[in-house]
Amino acid sequence: MKFSFKKVLNRQVFEVTISFVVIISFFASTLLPQAVDAQTGFFANLSGIFSKNDISEEILENPALFPDLEDAEPRKIVYSVMTAYSSEAAQTDDSPCIPADYKYNLCEHYEQEGEQNTIAANFLPMGTKVRFPDLYGDKIFVVRDRMNARYGYGRGDIWMPTKSEAISFGVKRVKMEIFYR
Repeated sequence: MKFSFKKVLNRQVFEVTISFVVIISFFASTLLPQAVDAQTGFFANLSGIFSKNDISEEILENPALFPDLEDAEPRKIVYSVMTAYSSEAAQTDDSPCIPADYKYNLCEHYEQEGEQNTIAANFLPMGTKVRFPDLYGDKIFVVRDRMNARYGYGRGDIWMPTKSEAISFGVKRVKMEIFYR
């Protein structure tokens, strides 16, 4: 079999030319604007979902239709080992007043409201509301922080404004009522 160099060269030129045309047409089609018919049917159907109706107005006018957390039954009751911590760099990270959810300042809230209602727990989702009836009665705490991973699950930390209060709290095994969001 004898192949001529000219035939091989012509085939290569043909393949390169076709490849070049395909690449150019791809880029040209992506760079140039294209006309498309707008379809509004889907979004028009959604507008009824977000519009106010009689039921939503009634709920807004009468917030008593929603149960208060104090009236609700806990979804889960666990016994957890609880300790306490304060906003010190030795007990937290480099921003001691800012918990893991970053939207809340523990120190500012305590100065303005005079209450501490934050706990750190690895086994509960952020924003979960809990109660410790044996220690604090009906006072509601919110999970806003995380503990070091070495403490694992089934353990929590209650935020205290001072180190002396945290030390005097010690370590306690307490009943925790969990109200998921």
